[in-house]
Amino acid sequence: MRILVVCQHYWPEPFNTADVCEELARRGHEVEVLTGLPNTGMEGGDIPEEYRHGSNRVQHRNGVTIHRSWLWPRKSGAKNRVLNYMSFWASANRLAKKLDRHFNVVIGYQFSPVMQVDPGITYAKMTGAPFLLYSFDLWPESLKAGGFSESSLPFKWIKSVSRRIYSEADVLAVTSQGFFEYFTKELGIEPKRALYLPQYAEDIFTDAKSGHDRIDGFDPNKINLVFAGNIGAAQSVETIIEAAGLLRDRSNFIFHIVGSGSSLEKCQHLADRLKLTNVVFHGRRPLNEMPAFYANADAMLATFADDSILAFTLPRKVTTYLAAGKPVLGTLAGEARRVIEDAGCGYCCNPEDADGLAEICLKFEANENRDELGVRARSYFDSHYAKELFFDTLEQTLEDLKGTKHGA
Repeated sequence: MRILVVCQHYWPEPFNTADVCEELARRGHEVEVLTGLPNTGMEGGDIPEEYRHGSNRVQHRNGVTIHRSWLWPRKSGAKNRVLNYMSFWASANRLAKKLDRHFNVVIGYQFSPVMQVDPGITYAKMTGAPFLLYSFDLWPESLKAGGFSESSLPFKWIKSVSRRIYSEADVLAVTSQGFFEYFTKELGIEPKRALYLPQYAEDIFTDAKSGHDRIDGFDPNKINLVFAGNIGAAQSVETIIEAAGLLRDRSNFIFHIVGSGSSLEKCQHLADRLKLTNVVFHGRRPLNEMPAFYANADAMLATFADDSILAFTLPRKVTTYLAAGKPVLGTLAGEARRVIEDAGCGYCCNPEDADGLAEICLKFEANENRDELGVRARSYFDSHYAKELFFDTLEQTLEDLKGTKHGA
C-alpha cells in the first residue's frame, strides 16, 4: 500500500509514530509522513538549528519519507502553545494540497490538539483516499484540564471543530474503549467504523523479568515498588510520597521514583518535609536502562490525578507494565482500572487516594502468590497488546480500506 501518515510529532521528537511508520515500511508498504519541525521534547522547546531556514524539509529515514511543514516553536507559555498548534494546522494544510495524489490510505495520528490531523482530511477530500483517524487524546475534553469551562467560547468552538474532525473518519481508531463512550455521549458521534487499537509496548520491556543487574537503592530483602515515567500533574506522584509516609513504620517497603517532569521538585520537597527514608529518586534514565528497573521491581505503580479525561484513557505506561510481566498497584479509574481488574494482575484504589494506596500495598505484601499476579499481567498483555497483534490489526484494516472512497 501507499500510506500517508499525518502527525504533528515525529522523530526526533519522543513519540512512537516513527516506530509505527518504520514497521509498516519494513512490511513492504510505501510510507510518507506529513509532520512539523521538531520542537516538542527539544532543548527549550525550540526548533534545532539543523531544521531552521528551510533546512531538512524533506528527509528519508529507515524507509520512510518525511515532509516537514513550518510551525511556531512550542517553547513555554500558553501563547506559544496556541501559536504552535495553529501554525501547524495552517501550514500543514497548505502542504497537504501539494503532495502527490497517489496514496491509497491516510492515517491521522491525533495527539493534542485535535486539529493536527485536519491536513489528513484535507488530503482525503482532495483525492478521495480513505482516512483512518487514530485518537490518543480526547477533545474538547482536554481543554478542561487547561481550565476552560464548557460555557467558554474557546471550548464551544473546539467542540464544534472536534465533532467535525472525528465525524470525517472512515475508520475511527482509539487506544481506549472509553473513548467511544465519550464520542457518543459528549459529541453525539456514531463512528462509521470503530476500531479498538490499544498501544503496544516496546520490545525492550518484554524481557524485563531476568538477566539484569541489581540497581543501587534496591533491597532484594524488601518489597520494591517502582513508578516509571513522566512526573507531572497528571501522574499525581505526590500520592505515592504520601502513601510512603503512611507506611514509614513498615520497613518492608521501598518506593522508587524513576523519571523527571514538572512535579519532580515538588515531590522531592514533600519527601524531604516528611523525612522519608523509604523513597528513592533515581531521576530520568535512558530507555535502554529501564528494563533493569522493571526487572528489580516487585510491583509497578500507576498513579493518576482525579481527572475526568484520564478515566477515559489507557496510558501506555499500563501496557508497558503488563508487557514486563509485573504486578500493578494503581490509583486508577475508568479504562485503566478496568484493564488491571480484568487481567487480575494487581490491586487498585481511587485516584489521589494515598490511604487507599497504602492499603493496597499492604494487601500486596500479604499475598503469598505475588508472582502469579505478574504471570497474569504478561498473559493479558500477550492476548491484548502484543506488538505483532497491533500491526496485524492495523495492516488488515488498511487493506480493507484500500480501494474505498473517503466518506463513502
